[in-house]
Amino acid sequence: MIIAEGKARIYVERVNEKGPGKVEGVFYNREMVFNRDSTIFLLHNIHVRNALDALAATGIRGIRMILEEGVETVINDRDPRAYELIKKNVELNGIQARVENRDANSLMAEERFDYVDIDPFGSPVEFIDIALRSGRIIGVSATDTATLSGSNSRIERRYLAEVSTRGNHEVGIRVLLGYVARMAVRFDLGIKPIFSFWRKHAYRIYFRVVRGSGAAKRTLANVKTTDIGGPLWIADIHDFEFLREARVPDIPTKEEFERLLSLWRNEKFFLYREIPEICSELHISQPKISDVLEALRSAGYEAYRTHFSPQGIRTDAPDDALRDILLSLANG
Repeated sequence: MIIAEGKARIYVERVNEKGPGKVEGVFYNREMVFNRDSTIFLLHNIHVRNALDALAATGIRGIRMILEEGVETVINDRDPRAYELIKKNVELNGIQARVENRDANSLMAEERFDYVDIDPFGSPVEFIDIALRSGRIIGVSATDTATLSGSNSRIERRYLAEVSTRGNHEVGIRVLLGYVARMAVRFDLGIKPIFSFWRKHAYRIYFRVVRGSGAAKRTLANVKTTDIGGPLWIADIHDFEFLREARVPDIPTKEEFERLLSLWRNEKFFLYREIPEICSELHISQPKISDVLEALRSAGYEAYRTHFSPQGIRTDAPDDALRDILLSLANG
């Protein structure tokens, strides 16, 4: 069958509608349209000359990078079936692209790119070291969100981290960024996040690679063990200047993307606060989130929503001040 996404049309063997699952072979994952749209958003707002779609499967991401943003892109997959399918899809779209059938790490070890995309099935760990030395800007997906967010013990051996929370997706993003940062500094490299997000079954981080021992030292200073565990990335997960200036192109998920972009632009401070949890600890009824935000701002604090939870807020208010405001709202 032929699937349309953005400006691309591709042949697909199988369609997966519900996240990573256990689909065998080369398949098109409809749940990852937003993820691929985020790459188009990045490339629309940051100029790159060439790119690598390292784990391409059907080739849809790389084909869209060429069609929609005019980026010279190498499209690679080591699976021979994927390789043949990508060649058909490149021809279907009438574009010029170099298609490779190689181990991604081997290819990245030999070549340098302005942008490298790593979108594996599961954990990206095996690709991080070489990607850091191949790409100037890197996009990484991780679908092992249960591990990264501390819901199982694999976090210790896979990401060399430990956390006391379970299922907190901001923590998961920070574990992933912390892992990438620690791998980078071994090569006298630093990282600067551009934007990061959680959506359904996947995490996605975009970051610049900065060379030099000074950048490595600054990066390492942003990785700490905290009260909830670690090592975690404790600095900003977004480049707010980039997000303020960035514009959303004509992508399939444009409406949702603009909504989330408005949230990302204000995702300051280390870790959001889950209001229902705090209210439960205080044994009070939960006030409206809008009332909490208004009360915090009236008290002179910054306060924003977060994309990680509809019931979460981000604020510079101390814990005691937030509790006092919640108690005051509960008591009328």
